[in-house]
Amino acid sequence: MTLDANTANLARHRPRAIPLSSPPPDPRLEAILESISDAFYAVDPDWTYSIFNAAAEAYFGIPRDQVLGRDMWDVFPQGVGTPFETILRRAMDERKGAQFESPSRWRPDRTVEVRVTPLVTGGIGVSLHDVTARKRAEEARELLIREVDHRSRNILAVVQAIVKMTEGPDLDSYKEAVFGRINALARAQGALAGQRWENAPMRGLLEEAMFALAPPERYDLDGPDIALRPDEAQPVSMIIHELATNASKYGALSAGGGRVEIRWSVEGGARSLCWRERGGPPTTPPAAAGFGSRLIRQLARQMAAEILLDWRPEGLSATLTLPTA
Repeated sequence: MTLDANTANLARHRPRAIPLSSPPPDPRLEAILESISDAFYAVDPDWTYSIFNAAAEAYFGIPRDQVLGRDMWDVFPQGVGTPFETILRRAMDERKGAQFESPSRWRPDRTVEVRVTPLVTGGIGVSLHDVTARKRAEEARELLIREVDHRSRNILAVVQAIVKMTEGPDLDSYKEAVFGRINALARAQGALAGQRWENAPMRGLLEEAMFALAPPERYDLDGPDIALRPDEAQPVSMIIHELATNASKYGALSAGGGRVEIRWSVEGGARSLCWRERGGPPTTPPAAAGFGSRLIRQLARQMAAEILLDWRPEGLSATLTLPTA
C-alpha cells in the first residue's frame, strides 16, 4: 500500500470535528416554548442567543430577529457586573442551575421568578415568570395580619377600659352598660370589616348605632355621603351609643313624643356631627360628669376632635367637630 493510499485510508476513519454551534432546535420544542406564558431564552456557550420565544419578545419589547445570533452582553449590557451575571456564568462554567425571585431590571415595576438551567447543548436556558400579583397579594396579606393584630390589641384595651370604668348601682345595670358599650364597639368593627377595613360610611355607621337603641321613627338622619377613617369609626360609633343610651334613660327617647335629629356636614374640610334632642323631659346639666360624659370626651380626644355638650331645657345638644379628613 502506498503512502497516498494510507493517508486516504486514515482520512476515511478520522473522527469528524464537532461543530461549535448548537444543533438546530427541535420543532416540537420550539412549539412548546412558543405556547408558554413565561419568557424564555437560551444562549450558546459563546453567549450568543439561540432561542428567544414569543413571551420573551413581549417581556423585553425586542423582536427575536434583533436578538438571535447576537452576544447576550451586547444586547443586555446593564446585566454586566451584576449578581445576575455571576449566576449565569456559574451556570455556564460549573453547570449549576439556580432559581430566585428579584425585581426585574428590565421592568422595575414587576417582580419575576428566574430559573437558570444548564442545557445539554452546553449553553444555558433562562425563564422568567412574572410573580408580581402573587408578591403583592403576599404583601397585602402580611399588612392585613399586622393590621388585625394592631386592631385586636386596641379592641382588647378598649374592652378592658370599659369593664374597669363602667359604673352601675347594681350588677344588672352594670352588665347592661358593659354589654351595650361592647356591642357598640362590635358594630363599628363590623362596619369596617364590610368595607375591607378601609373606611366606614357615616350614614351606615349611625344607622347601626341608632337602630340598636331606638325605632327608626324616633330619629332623623341627614347629611352628605362621607366616610370615616378606621381610627374614627369606632370612637364615633361609641359616642353615638352613649348619647342614645342617655337619651333612652333620661332624654328625648325616654318620652313618647321625643325625637332625635342627627345632622352632619363638611365645611372647609372639617366635618361636623350634630345631635339634637326634642320633645323629651326638660334637661339640666349634671352636677358631676358621669362615666358616659367622660368616655365621650375621651373618645373625642382620641380622634383629635372637639365635642361640645349643651344641656338645653328642650333637650341635650351635642356637636362633634372632626379634624380635616
